[in-house]
Amino acid sequence: MRIYNFSDAKLLELGNEKIAFMRRDAEAFAAYRLNETKFSELETKVNDFSNLITDIETSTEQVQITQQKNAKGEELRNAIRAVMTRAAQKYGMDSARYANYGTDTLSRQSDADLLVTAKRVVRVGTANLNDLQNEGLQQSHLDTVNTLNNEFNSLFIEQKMKISDRDIQQEDRVEDGNEIYLLLTKYTQTGQDIWESSDVAKYNDYIIYNTPSGEELPEEPKI
Repeated sequence: MRIYNFSDAKLLELGNEKIAFMRRDAEAFAAYRLNETKFSELETKVNDFSNLITDIETSTEQVQITQQKNAKGEELRNAIRAVMTRAAQKYGMDSARYANYGTDTLSRQSDADLLVTAKRVVRVGTANLNDLQNEGLQQSHLDTVNTLNNEFNSLFIEQKMKISDRDIQQEDRVEDGNEIYLLLTKYTQTGQDIWESSDVAKYNDYIIYNTPSGEELPEEPKI
């Protein structure tokens, strides 16, 4: 769970801003064992965080592979229909031999079911190839179904991997962001403690509001 309520872009902005203030006030922070080494470590975390792949990029990749998989799935269905049209001509759509192909819900089948159905069509079609040759069925039709099914399966697996990669990257990003936020609030709290009774302007420099905007919320109007 993300522990800060503002955007990652705002976290980066606040991180760079507060690091600059801490370097400005390095002499005061030194008494609390906060020095350039600590500031540089935090700055490195901020820079690394800014270079992480964003969810927009990973979601775009996921959409693209999904579109490719769906298009390949439609190609596969059409190849299966080419076989089933010939089976219907030979046996009739209400026959047990036709039903044996398992394609009655072809257009509504899930990806996993479609993979199984395609293999069944090739298997049953191969067994019935001699019967269906007079209807124009050739080995090439079954080979096409098999090839498209293999390609569809590869895209299906790749889509699952993209979804998993996106989840992992999002989890890593949240963890890294939380780590930066915790360090930032720890250091800025020290800054507030240093300046609370001596310099209001500098005290304000170290305030972080955990709001969607990262800014102080406006006061509720008095009724």
